Amino acid sequence: MLEIPEESLQVQRVVASAMSRHTFAVVQPSRHGIENQELATAVGVRWKGQYLLLTAGHVVEHCPEETLRFFLPARDIQFATAPTQRRPLTVERRELMELRQPRSPVFADDPVDLAAIVLPPHPNAEECFALLEEQATMPADRAEVGVFGYPKAAKIPMGENYIASPQQFFGCLNVTGDACRHEPQQDFTVPYDLPHPANGYSGSGVWYWSADPIWSPQPHLCGVLAAECTIDKIVSGFRIENVVKFLQANEELLRP
Repeated sequence: MLEIPEESLQVQRVVASAMSRHTFAVVQPSRHGIENQELATAVGVRWKGQYLLLTAGHVVEHCPEETLRFFLPARDIQFATAPTQRRPLTVERRELMELRQPRSPVFADDPVDLAAIVLPPHPNAEECFALLEEQATMPADRAEVGVFGYPKAAKIPMGENYIASPQQFFGCLNVTGDACRHEPQQDFTVPYDLPHPANGYSGSGVWYWSADPIWSPQPHLCGVLAAECTIDKIVSGFRIENVVKFLQANEELLRP
C-alpha cells in the first residue's frame, strides 16, 4: 500500500482547501423533476459588490430557480491517511441552503456556455467568494493549474440519499487549441488522469498559484470548465477574460 508522507499531505491540504473554499456543491432536480437528485459544481465570486455563483450554462438550464439548492464550501479539506497514521477527523456539518427570493440564472449568449446565479449577501461567509477583478487574466500556456469539483463519480448512493466528496486534479494549461480534435473546445484545455470520466466537473473553477515574487497558497481563478473529451481525456472551458466579459455584458441583470 502506498503511504503518503504527512508533509506531503499537509501541502495537499493547503492547496485543496484553498480551492475548496470557493467551490459550491449545487443540488438540483433530475431532468424528470425529482428534487435533490443531481449534484453539480459552481464557483463563488464577488463581482462589483454582488455575490455570484458561476457555473456552466448547461448545468442549470433545465432547473427552475426555486429548485436550486447549494452547500456552502468546505473550509478545510481532509485526506484519509494510511492505517498506520490514523487519527481522529473533524466532521463539519453543513446545511443544504435554498435561494432566498430566487431569480433566474443569467445566461451568456450562445455559444458561450456560462451562467451566473445571484445570491444575497453572506456576511458570515465572505471567504467563500473569491474577489474577481476586471483586469483578471489567464496565466501563460503550459502553466500548472488545479481543478476542484464534484464529478458524477463522486456521488455514492446511500439508501434513498447519497453522499459525495469533492475531487481535485492538476495539469498543464493548453491555450493553443491543439490538444483535442473530437469535441468542440472553448478557450483552453487541461488534461486529466482519473480512474473515471470527468463528467460533472462542468462549472468547476480552474485555479493557478502565482510564484511572483514567491509562491503563495492564495489561488487565482483563471477559468470555468464547461466540457470534456473522454477520448483525449481533457476538460475545456472559458478563460477568465471571457468570464469577465460575460459579467460586464450583463451588469444590469446581475444587480439586486
